Amino acid sequence: MTTQNKQDIFDLYDLMLEQLRDLYDGELQQITFLERQSKIAESFELNELLTFHLRETKHHAQRIKEVFEILNEDPKGENCDGIKGLIKESQKLVTRCVNEEVRDAALITAIQHINHYEMAGYGTSIAYAKTLERHEIAELLLDTLREEKRADMGLSDLANNQINPDAKWSAIVNKVRIPAPTKVK
Repeated sequence: MTTQNKQDIFDLYDLMLEQLRDLYDGELQQITFLERQSKIAESFELNELLTFHLRETKHHAQRIKEVFEILNEDPKGENCDGIKGLIKESQKLVTRCVNEEVRDAALITAIQHINHYEMAGYGTSIAYAKTLERHEIAELLLDTLREEKRADMGLSDLANNQINPDAKWSAIVNKVRIPAPTKVK
């Protein structure tokens, strides 16, 4: 059943469409965000991970479009205020970081916040699709959920094994720097 008014949700199908549209808009917002952030990342490994995640995110948006084609519905119609807010907060956090290594840690924080929001949305949409016996849709969405979880684990591994220790030591080194000698007049 297609909703009569995009704001009205009459049944579980309509709720699933709302969630899918929210995810679609969120993925599009994240594409723009990741393109900007990959230029800021200092760490080569983080930059590589962001580039890979950007390619995956583009694929996620395409996969959601495929779901809408199967459903014979339009993917547009929702603005993902959740992702928009997370991106805004992330940008504020990243711009406050004066140390490059700490900024990389903040970038990982930002991306993981967005990914966790998406994982919740995909999990919910999968549950709705299964309840509606749209298993082909649930499988497509499950592929994306798995990729989001892998990306999250990759970010966590990079943070724990490289970025966070670098940020810790960089901050310590910057705090104990010996000031340059002053000239005597």
